[in-house]
Amino acid sequence: MAFAPVNPLAAPWQARGLDWLLMPEDLPPELSLCVMPDAVPAAPVRRPQPAAPRAPRPVRPLPSQLQQEGQGSASAAPAQAVRQGGAPVASPAPAAPAPEQRRPARPQAAEQAPETAAPVRSWRPLPPHVWPAVWQERLSRTRQGRVVWTYWNLGPDLCEAQAPGKAQRSAFFRRLMQDLAYPAGTSTFWPACLPDPDAMPASPAPAEGEDRPRYQPNADVFWSGVQALHARAVVVMGSVAARALGLPAGVRPLQQLRHRGTLVWVLWDVEFLLDEPQRYAAMLAFVRRALQQISRR
Repeated sequence: MAFAPVNPLAAPWQARGLDWLLMPEDLPPELSLCVMPDAVPAAPVRRPQPAAPRAPRPVRPLPSQLQQEGQGSASAAPAQAVRQGGAPVASPAPAAPAPEQRRPARPQAAEQAPETAAPVRSWRPLPPHVWPAVWQERLSRTRQGRVVWTYWNLGPDLCEAQAPGKAQRSAFFRRLMQDLAYPAGTSTFWPACLPDPDAMPASPAPAEGEDRPRYQPNADVFWSGVQALHARAVVVMGSVAARALGLPAGVRPLQQLRHRGTLVWVLWDVEFLLDEPQRYAAMLAFVRRALQQISRR
């Protein structure tokens, strides 16, 4: 055992003040932390040097300066060549621009194959001979008129002698026709529904109070009948009749529209006008203005 100075491999220990180390003499050199006789002296510790100052960024010349320098260098090149005894060197010609590649033009709309639009199906009236028998019989008993009036309870009023509310509705229309004061034959009544035995399900004997016939609307036959009666306009009274005849959803009273090629005027239902007599004046004024459209033709 002997004391030996610490070699540079034990620099961390040496930095903490350890200079000598007690080591066995037979310790292999590769495991010894002591300074060997032929050891290479430790490299000096490098201290960080201050960073070199950055070179100033080159100032970009203005386009006018570049143009002046280019003109000066271009004029100086032939003079220098003459001084050296050579012929002036011609400046290279600018390269020809590459031909622009164009995409093949798309065919115009006129050159394209026209698309066949789906044909619009226009409604056509049904001939009377294909109607149900009850509608054929009613047409034979209806006179022609320029204006067709209809409401949901018109079917019961025409088919039943004791239909509920029939007397009140009949009195209402007598007053209305007198107030309009149009010539006879101007108005006619064509029902929105009629009894249809073929459409009614088979049932046992009706109970008391249920012996009245059931009424079935038929929009196609109704509008075909309007054409057969040579009517120019139709007055539909009430939302129930409007839905049964296939009018657009959302129609309101005192509204005019065209449906299946016919001018249509929508009014309140008869029962509503009987319960709200204050609406009668507005309804009468609307009908008078509407009828002027067909009286001028």
